[in-house]
Amino acid sequence: MKRLLALSLALSISGLSGCASMFSGSTQNITIATINDKNVNRTRCNIRNEEGAWTAAPNSAVSIHKDGNTMDIQCENDSQNGLTHADPDFNGGYLALDLILDLCIISCVVDGVNNSFYQYPAFITVPMTDKR
Repeated sequence: MKRLLALSLALSISGLSGCASMFSGSTQNITIATINDKNVNRTRCNIRNEEGAWTAAPNSAVSIHKDGNTMDIQCENDSQNGLTHADPDFNGGYLALDLILDLCIISCVVDGVNNSFYQYPAFITVPMTDKR
């Protein structure tokens, strides 16, 4: 009886919060690395998606909000700049789990609003070129 009650409680909680939100979250850490960077100590990278904007130094981790759209990364120092884009991956496994647990009634909405189904690459490289 206790086991059934515990299982029932766990399924209710997961149904109210969404599997992807519980296990993956709405934020993630990414690291930006620059290639051919002649002045890495003065380079700053601006990261932007539809959920917000962040600034980071190369080779350091930054926490961003997940989004289902392309993320733009623009790096710049005194003599160089670089631009790249990163597309998120969609994790259909969490969607399947949401369907199983509560037929996607609540959990899919929660995970969709949080963008928890998506994951950007953890490591992104930006090629730097000389300014003209």
